Amino acid sequence: MKKIALSVVLLAALGFAEDSPFKTHTELSYVNTSGNTVTESFALDFMGKKTWGDHSVQLDVDALYGSENNVENNNKYIIEGNYDYRFVKNFTFNYIANYKADKFSGFDYQWFTGPGAKYIALEGKVHNLFLQANLLYSEDATMDKFYTADPASGGIETEYPYSPVKGPFKVPGDTSGYAGYLAKLDYNWQITESFKFIQTADYRSDWENSDNYFVNSKTALESKISDIFSMGLSYKVSYANLPPEGNERTDKTFLASLIIDY
Repeated sequence: MKKIALSVVLLAALGFAEDSPFKTHTELSYVNTSGNTVTESFALDFMGKKTWGDHSVQLDVDALYGSENNVENNNKYIIEGNYDYRFVKNFTFNYIANYKADKFSGFDYQWFTGPGAKYIALEGKVHNLFLQANLLYSEDATMDKFYTADPASGGIETEYPYSPVKGPFKVPGDTSGYAGYLAKLDYNWQITESFKFIQTADYRSDWENSDNYFVNSKTALESKISDIFSMGLSYKVSYANLPPEGNERTDKTFLASLIIDY
């Protein structure tokens, strides 16, 4: 019994005694039309979180796929992992890792990782506000470009999804790695027992080139229809100040979703 009690004390001291179940939050959206126009779109926004004592690990997945007349017009996914250690009441140590692939952004992939801190400004049943800052190493890789002929002699670019065919002349993309930083805001307002407002926003920049920065935001409303299911509306904005040549700076997505909390 003494050994068991000592083990429990040691686990409690290490922060592993107060274990909590694995929680998930899944948002699903799907559209399919046929006839004169054949379209299909699918969106997934998933969050899974595990907490034990003062430690927590969170995985986020954001994916979007769409096509029209069997030709892709959206194809992206973002995977992000966060580890937090709450060492005092209002502060946690944070480590973040993020990977993004978006075939229509001009980037082949982007990833960043690094340590930081999170300040818990508000924590309660009605309002929750978290402010986060991280030092990062980032890497951005632009997509290869394909042309009907040498672009120096007037070759025309065939853009992804390379319709009707991929051009035979290839210009390789560039890969750049750099030190940077991330500032992030996460706010939840439980307006009523069944109605919630959510606002997240982050700003990521290059230390040496302040013109190279990215901004992402999500504004959402959620309304519970049962203990597990909710309906949600969300508006996402993704901005790249220096996008690859030929690409827009801003992407916007509006979604109506079924939400499952488990």
